[in-house]
Amino acid sequence: MVFMPLKCPLFSDTKGRKIETVIIDAGHGGKDPGAIGISGVNEKNIVLPICLKVRDYLAKEYTDMNLILTRDTDEFIELKIRGQRANSEGGNLFISIHANAKKNEENDKSGFEIYLPALERLDESAAIMMKENINLGLQDKGDSISPGGEKVMISLAQNSYLRSADRFSGIIERELVKTSKLQSRGVMQAGFWVLVGASMPCVLVETGYLSNKTDEEYLKSEIGQDEIAKALYKSIRYFKMDYDFENGKSY
Repeated sequence: MVFMPLKCPLFSDTKGRKIETVIIDAGHGGKDPGAIGISGVNEKNIVLPICLKVRDYLAKEYTDMNLILTRDTDEFIELKIRGQRANSEGGNLFISIHANAKKNEENDKSGFEIYLPALERLDESAAIMMKENINLGLQDKGDSISPGGEKVMISLAQNSYLRSADRFSGIIERELVKTSKLQSRGVMQAGFWVLVGASMPCVLVETGYLSNKTDEEYLKSEIGQDEIAKALYKSIRYFKMDYDFENGKSY
């Protein structure tokens, strides 16, 4: 589903807040390899170095910014825990970085995609997450997603940040087109649980298709990873400038 830009004032939902803590999420990890590329490369090993580069670029620019990686090694972290950590760390901005692969029945696809939370697909998201947990050998430990109160609380929290996330996604799209060799497939909405669990402006970036030879070669390369990281770093920088200015912080 393509997400249409929201017609509303920028950041009207976040008055009095500043971007001081950024949560950078490297998708998958450990026993969860994510998408598998044509050459056999694992998504988890593509996105981690990109995330580390984004962190390093931000650290050079902002000595006072709190930069949190949900993982900085090859470890498995459940989706729900990623969002919980983002909240417990007092995150102001959440970006989850992934790589894609087409389904067997689909035609070849290439390019990056940017996703915002789709609250109406929360039940679908929870079902997918629990199915993936079973496939990874995780059993229900009593903390499964409840269809009632928790869903309502998450919906209320995410609704308040959706406008800012929409603005952030537009900046990311612009910077990836300018800085990387990847084509844009657009800004969309999906029920990714890693997004709806984080109570802050949040987006998920599918950096390219590992099932496409050209994309895979680019994503595997040092140049490609660096260009993507620079685009994401600049996106966070520009978004922070707008966001903080709108909330009364001068530069």
